[in-house]
Amino acid sequence: MEQFLNNFLLASSILLLLSIVLSKSSSRFGLPVLVLFLFIGMMAGSDGIGGINFSNYELTHSLSLVALCLIIFNGGFETPFSKVKRDFGRGVVLSSIGVMLTTFLVGGFTHLVTDLGLLESLLIGAILSATDAAAVFAAFKDPTAQVGDVKNILRFESGSNDPMAYFLVSVIIGFIEQGMGDVKTTAIMFISNPIIGLIGGWVTARSFILINNVVKLDFNGLYPPLTMAMLFLGYSLTTKLGGNGFLAVYVFGMMIGNRKILHKNLLSLFFDGVTWLSQIGLFIMLGLLVFPSRLLSIAPAGLFIACFLTFAARPITVFLCLVKSRFNLNEKLFVSWAGLKGATPIVFASFAATHIGEKAHVLFDIVFFVVIVSALMQGSSLKFVAKKLGLIVEQEDETNFPVDLELLEQTKHGIVQLEIRQTDYAVEHRVVDLRLPTGAIVLFIKRHGAFIIPDGATVFEKGDKILLVTKLKEDLEAAQECFVKKKIEDLDEEDDDTQELHAA
Repeated sequence: MEQFLNNFLLASSILLLLSIVLSKSSSRFGLPVLVLFLFIGMMAGSDGIGGINFSNYELTHSLSLVALCLIIFNGGFETPFSKVKRDFGRGVVLSSIGVMLTTFLVGGFTHLVTDLGLLESLLIGAILSATDAAAVFAAFKDPTAQVGDVKNILRFESGSNDPMAYFLVSVIIGFIEQGMGDVKTTAIMFISNPIIGLIGGWVTARSFILINNVVKLDFNGLYPPLTMAMLFLGYSLTTKLGGNGFLAVYVFGMMIGNRKILHKNLLSLFFDGVTWLSQIGLFIMLGLLVFPSRLLSIAPAGLFIACFLTFAARPITVFLCLVKSRFNLNEKLFVSWAGLKGATPIVFASFAATHIGEKAHVLFDIVFFVVIVSALMQGSSLKFVAKKLGLIVEQEDETNFPVDLELLEQTKHGIVQLEIRQTDYAVEHRVVDLRLPTGAIVLFIKRHGAFIIPDGATVFEKGDKILLVTKLKEDLEAAQECFVKKKIEDLDEEDDDTQELHAA
């Protein structure tokens, strides 16, 4: 047993290190980093140089659910509701009706180009219906691929459509195994599943906020485990009650991510790392599960399905769901192109493979092939398409100072983040020239992406992001005025001079 553990740790650490090191160079070749992780898994598998024989669909599905929970939670946690609320309704339509439309379109086409039955074809359609949260979130972390407001609806859609897709996959599997007799029960599930999921996520979030802000833990390092415990508790209880666990996890993440909670920066850093670890492990494991030698036999059908999904099903779905929306033609085209597929469909395929018997390998291989084509074709060209459509915008600098702002806000001290504008008196003046109130200090300056700890002689520049702290909250307004008031006084003096000239 110890020898097995040593071998497992050795192989895992080598694959993990290789993935992290090679991810640095993936962008140079236009290869999406998550596809790279899949290829590493394939190379380590039984058909590759690693020779690792792994074909356990049930274990893959179980471990994948854990990874997906973490990925979906972090997607909700990092989604600012203030940026998505304007398109919240359209996002819900895309992640619900859009998923169903894609299921029927892709399922019908699959039935035409393969010898699979109608239900098996619809199952493939449901598996491929959701855009992948991990792939979309990774794509928009590229600072050179920012596409303005349109990215917000894409992030919301990719984080929230997995629950509907998973529900449809489960329903169709039930039809395959037990027939379509009990339609009434299915209709009730269709309504109750998301409702229980929403309630489960809301209850989990409210409980966490209460515990997190009221119970003062002795060690800061316990807050991430507390969050993770609540995450999996919310998922498991919601699932037990017949609700959608993925939806509960997403709602939980979005609710606490948009609230002021203790140690929010700590949680953000922790779950960002955990999410990347989950993505790497998930993609490598799914890569191990596939046999590249089997992909050749399904390549023609897989290529037809991938092209139909990309150039027909996805655009039809997007244009129908976004009809009469505020998005223009170019933005709709980009949303159509950015329907990236990733680990989620493969995870769903591994789940389906444990239930459909002899056709399991065919279904899994088709889904895997379509995902690879989608990731290579769409993922590698996302920035190019956005540029051609005129959607690339200058990235806003997200200032995250190296202090826990939420924790400081719970104290008597005043704290605020400011940006120095061209019209401010502070421009080209020293800190000491501002004559800040007693107890007020400029804690940090962020300039051109670097942090500066200022002293009295530090000169402010236009565009500086500063973190201003006062001893008491009531001194905060007076301290902020010091950055602009001299400029206002200068303007008043100019007005006086002008009036004197007119009088003369």
